Amino acid sequence: MQKIQQFLRFALLSGVGWLCDFGVYSLLVLLTDIGSSSANFISSFVGVTFVYFTSLGYVFRRRDQNRKVFLTSYWAWQAASITAYSVALGLLVASLVNVQLLTELGVNIAIAGKIIITPINLLTNYMFMKWLTRFMTVKNA
Repeated sequence: MQKIQQFLRFALLSGVGWLCDFGVYSLLVLLTDIGSSSANFISSFVGVTFVYFTSLGYVFRRRDQNRKVFLTSYWAWQAASITAYSVALGLLVASLVNVQLLTELGVNIAIAGKIIITPINLLTNYMFMKWLTRFMTVKNA
């Protein structure tokens, strides 16, 4: 039960981070000529940095003097993860363009792609953060 609660807390904070990410992503896609993959890469770092700092204490109950070292590891993971998901997003968007119904409904394909890919990204981010925090000092109650 504790692991489920921990995941739900992480999902909640990730949801807030995702709103930041999604807001920046939407602005970039709708107001600039930046492609969906590049916009995803840029906007994702806003969200993941928020999630890193807030989830350390609230979700994983960790504090550590070497947070910057761990942040570097987290960002390295996120750079690889965001790159992979951005490529996947680009491929997904390219395939969604052929879905006639979405076009007829006026759905923004790039935004629909981001919504579809997010749950998978949430799970992999949680798994990495859970692993990374095993090496950090437990926060006193």
